Amino acid sequence: MADLYGTAAGFRSYHTARGRSVTAYDDDVEVEAKLLVASEWIDAKFRMSFGGTKVGQRAQVREWPRNGAMDRDCYSIPSDGVPLEAINATYEAALRELVTPGVLSVDWTPNKYKRVSVDGAVSAEYNSFDSAADTQTQFLIVEQVIAPILAGSRGNMSALSGAITRV
Repeated sequence: MADLYGTAAGFRSYHTARGRSVTAYDDDVEVEAKLLVASEWIDAKFRMSFGGTKVGQRAQVREWPRNGAMDRDCYSIPSDGVPLEAINATYEAALRELVTPGVLSVDWTPNKYKRVSVDGAVSAEYNSFDSAADTQTQFLIVEQVIAPILAGSRGNMSALSGAITRV
């Protein structure tokens, strides 16, 4: 099982096809290091939305390949490889990590106060966050690229349950 999704050559080909210059990233070791970080980030961010189960069970490092996974059109995703959507999303995330090192693993401390005012008496309104995702950088293109293989993109049907039809 691979420790990262994609290859350095695939990274360059993907971005070149989209008109992005990646000639500055000709060191395969550097690109593969960022692909590893991006693969870990993809797994952490989308793990709960991937259908099916890992092929290699607990010994498998990455979330893909998976058994029983389906795409948004309810077609089976082969369990002998990594879907193109996961690889392409990794290429998108890796580019962000190359351009701005550490962007995929930002530590943050939320601001305690939303608003503070002193008008004769002190008042403070505290911030509330549902999750770290509310305050961290979002990469919409990554989410759009990987969306077809996320279980939540099929509505209420899970990759393991299928649909029920009343006759």
